[in-house]
Amino acid sequence: MATHVRHIVNNVTGAIVMVSRWIQLHCQRAELAELEDHQLADLGLSRTQVRNECAKWPWQA
Repeated sequence: MATHVRHIVNNVTGAIVMVSRWIQLHCQRAELAELEDHQLADLGLSRTQVRNECAKWPWQA
């Protein structure tokens, strides 16, 4: 019984961590999209690269 409960807890914890990472990535992409072109150039990124990155689903790295 304890092993079964531990397995469930591990699965739920893993799912929470994964969704938390997706939310964090979504926020980072949103911040990236807000940068001005000259700021993107300082980072070595183009607007097209940022658009492509922001178009990805959260689970796409």
